[in-house]
Amino acid sequence: MKKIIVMLLAVVLVLSAVACTQQPKVLKDETHELWAAHGQYLLADGTENGWNGKDASLYEKSALKAISLDDVKAISADLYNTLSGKEVKYLYTIDLIFGTNDAGWPTNFLKDGVLYKANGSYAFKIAQCNSEVDGDTKVYSEAQWISDPHTAHAESLTPKTVFYPVWQEEADANGFSWASNPVVIGGAGLYTLVIAQYKNASSATQPGFGVGLVLKEAKDGIAYEEIKTFVPGDHTYGIVGSFEASGWADGKDVAMTADGANKWVGEVELKANDELKVRADGKWDNSWGTSDGGNIKVEADGTYVVTIEFSGETGTVTVTAK
Repeated sequence: MKKIIVMLLAVVLVLSAVACTQQPKVLKDETHELWAAHGQYLLADGTENGWNGKDASLYEKSALKAISLDDVKAISADLYNTLSGKEVKYLYTIDLIFGTNDAGWPTNFLKDGVLYKANGSYAFKIAQCNSEVDGDTKVYSEAQWISDPHTAHAESLTPKTVFYPVWQEEADANGFSWASNPVVIGGAGLYTLVIAQYKNASSATQPGFGVGLVLKEAKDGIAYEEIKTFVPGDHTYGIVGSFEASGWADGKDVAMTADGANKWVGEVELKANDELKVRADGKWDNSWGTSDGGNIKVEADGTYVVTIEFSGETGTVTVTAK
């Protein structure tokens, strides 16, 4: 009997030793060659990243690393606890620097019910990619964007650091839809991004992916700007342009006077081919011209009456020869 007990204990010890030596399973996607980070921010080594169509070396530098669920413990205990409650199929990570370089374009996000504008270097997307060889060149292409219309509904796992737009075809009241970019809202810095693909398929009511961002190091960067509702009556208006009295110069707007609650009128002397716009408060933050945003041009010399009239936040400019 003692021999049997000893043998059983030995078996238990061996099985325990084997279990202890097993490594946590890396949750790697074998159906795509790589998962790549896209956007005009910086990779961790300072390289400026790009969107799809970048060269093969930049795809590979921006490739994410497959990890196990246990690996997330070292990144963030909170994120680990969140992901532990999900049915995770694939799991990837990468370090990225957001908000320190100027992408040259803006992107909007919503935080605590307030609408903000951020530099494009805070926007990002992830894509599952494959490649083919064209002569001597390896060419990567995106098989699946995350998020993506109809197929990749993604959710924010860390809503204090990353904003995910609504997953719907029609834009909401703030202009967001699934065509909008996810945006980093935790400020400029070096972040560890973790993205999981769940075992369940995406649907309108069920996210198929989760994305978390964990701040590693805050950095000086480009500030966010709150987008405030434009109230016409809170501003002054002036006419600016190529005509002699203005010359597009700051401080030389021809003042307009109120003509009712939402209408302002001014008068200017113009030459043929002179161009003009109306702007608020002597700044270019809010300006109006043609319906597509261009300058208004006149064809003949003369005195002109310039009117701007608002319907809500939308201003319409008319220019009439006197």
